[in-house]
Amino acid sequence: MGLDCGTAFAKYLLCFFNFIFFAAGGLVLALSIWLAVDNTSFLLLTRVSDNESLQQFNQPSVMEHGAYVLIVAGGLVFLIGFLGCCGAAMESRALLTMYGLMIIVIFLLEVTGGALAAVYKAETKEELQNFLKHTLKKYYSTQSQANSVTVAWNALMAELKCCGVNNYTDFQQATMWQANKSSDVLVPRACCVLEGNPIKFLPLDPTCITNPTLDNSYYLTLLLQSCLSRLQENTFYYLSPMLSVAICLGTLQLILITHSFYMCRAVSKAMKVATVD
Repeated sequence: MGLDCGTAFAKYLLCFFNFIFFAAGGLVLALSIWLAVDNTSFLLLTRVSDNESLQQFNQPSVMEHGAYVLIVAGGLVFLIGFLGCCGAAMESRALLTMYGLMIIVIFLLEVTGGALAAVYKAETKEELQNFLKHTLKKYYSTQSQANSVTVAWNALMAELKCCGVNNYTDFQQATMWQANKSSDVLVPRACCVLEGNPIKFLPLDPTCITNPTLDNSYYLTLLLQSCLSRLQENTFYYLSPMLSVAICLGTLQLILITHSFYMCRAVSKAMKVATVD
């Protein structure tokens, strides 16, 4: 089907970007399915590797949860890339329309989420606190029984130098941690002042976990030094880069939406001309 220069440009643009999405989504989807079906191989890889960051994910439950998240994310990117790439290459109005509508839905969800977070700022803080307390209470456990929530919390506390949502008393309600820890342990290692690389979780004072003090731990942080406050502070610090990324992503989405429907309209016109001829 003969297309004008503008439509041909839209076709090549859609093919280029969506082939990247298609390939990346397919790769993530394949790896995540492999990880979900056979995590033994990945377990062996993390235990043999000297990469300390990789060692944090060598728990079966952590990999299982991560695999499911990656399957959903990879599947969505793969589907969008497939619709956009094949729709443009085949000049299919149906595929291009589905592609454009999916991008519109995602774009609207992003805008709505950002607007709600800005308008209901106080409520967002309260909901964030409730969410953090819920994850700590229900899913936080010891390092030997670590799951994805435990790994995330330990990394957060070690990086931000804080303990619990507000302080160490939050761990008194952490049912899994209380059930699995030793009776003399009062705080997790991540709450201590750590030596060297924080990801190793090596307390500077070995007695910190049983006898936390203001000098060897962050167990009694002030309100402005709590994990909740530090998390909000870091979010505000990275707000400008995050907004820049969001604007670039939104602009790309609008370009892809415009080009997909422009090409769909051009294909319809070309088909009508071909039918008349």
